Amino acid sequence: MPVRLQLATRWQRFVGQMIDSAFGGIPLALTPAIMGFNPVLGAIWGKAAWVWMALYLAFGDGLHGGQSFAKQWLGMRVVDADTGAPCGWGDSFIRNVFSILGPIDALFIFGEEHQRLGDKAAGTVVIVAD
Repeated sequence: MPVRLQLATRWQRFVGQMIDSAFGGIPLALTPAIMGFNPVLGAIWGKAAWVWMALYLAFGDGLHGGQSFAKQWLGMRVVDADTGAPCGWGDSFIRNVFSILGPIDALFIFGEEHQRLGDKAAGTVVIVAD
């Protein structure tokens, strides 16, 4: 029988996504200033910033026992929907790769379990951390 967990609200998830997007994108946002200071360093920084953003947004939910920076800050955790085990690197990648579908992925959050399409594919839910 599946474990029953307290799901994070849609609003908590939305705020968390915005914070994680900003956290992943800050280095990229700094690139123009660094380019103006030193074009060579700026070019290197820009490439590293893209890599950072892609890796963080894909694998961030596998950090700290199923908690990205925002989820940790907001008291949420990504877990296996059946066992309650924390999200790992593979599940984080599966659930977040679906984000490229944008609004199509996000529309699924209005279902009963508040799962995006990526959560359904990875078999995960976002809960209020204990």
